[in-house]
Amino acid sequence: MPKALIQAALALALAGVAFAASAFPTRAVTIVVPAPTGGTADLVVRTITPRLAAALGVPVVVENKAGAGGVIASQAVAAAAPDGHTVLMNYTSHAINPWLVAKLPYDSASAFAPVAFLGKVPLLVAVPADGPVRNAAELVALAKAKPGEMSYGSSAVGGASHLGGELFSQLTGGRLVHVGYKGGAPAALDLASGRISLLLDSSLPLQPHVQSGRVRIVGVAAEQPSAVFPQYEPVGRLLPGFEATAWFGIVAPAAAPAAAIARLNAEINRLLADPDLRRQLIERGFEPQALSPAEWGAFMAAETRRWGELIRKADLKAQ
Repeated sequence: MPKALIQAALALALAGVAFAASAFPTRAVTIVVPAPTGGTADLVVRTITPRLAAALGVPVVVENKAGAGGVIASQAVAAAAPDGHTVLMNYTSHAINPWLVAKLPYDSASAFAPVAFLGKVPLLVAVPADGPVRNAAELVALAKAKPGEMSYGSSAVGGASHLGGELFSQLTGGRLVHVGYKGGAPAALDLASGRISLLLDSSLPLQPHVQSGRVRIVGVAAEQPSAVFPQYEPVGRLLPGFEATAWFGIVAPAAAPAAAIARLNAEINRLLADPDLRRQLIERGFEPQALSPAEWGAFMAAETRRWGELIRKADLKAQ
């Protein structure tokens, strides 16, 4: 083949790659959220999506698919067209479900491509304001003194609030009874009404009830002070090893084009660096953090190992 033809063919191929990268997205992007409206995952996404839509030049639609600890939404995205236009708002349950869900209908390690990390937040430890507990020391003491008599709620079975509560139960020997909810909002409502003794969750669903005086925050589920919640005592100082963090990020079907992943990662990371958006997220108790797709994938793998070890120690069984 003449050199001129080879050069022309190469230029055409490079132009095709550049066009493919610039062509994404060609229609609306849908972010599937495995939680109902009003929870942390939903509110974080809806804080970001208007700016993401402007950056991409197409509508960004939020679709809530709650249920089964995130499995329903994850399965839907795993089976979606792998073109980058349908992605999943992934969170901590993604690393937990492989250990607690029998016959998971997808392989968490291979069904998804990491796109962009969004950030994380330590869970707050909350109790009914009219109950007997006024601080973390009293909560720990009560759990130890009355094993089997207390209950704790979680925003999703198999989620970080669930395992955080199980960890508290194990470390105190309190044998707390678990009550699962479909989202943080209904769990926080029952806490405010005194139907459960304890709830570990983000500040977003708890905030209205704290402001109304019906819920009291007694600490943060960490061993060290939180940069987001410096006013709250780290309960892990009383219970060494007590730490529960919720994290959130975006994944796509495994075969999504690299160009689409790169574009989404670049735009999301650019947004997370914006001072005004960071301020909004931090005010909601969320600590934004940008990662590359490779770093985000490594983070999920490490979290899967960490939660797996916790589940084995707690002797929780897949259902």
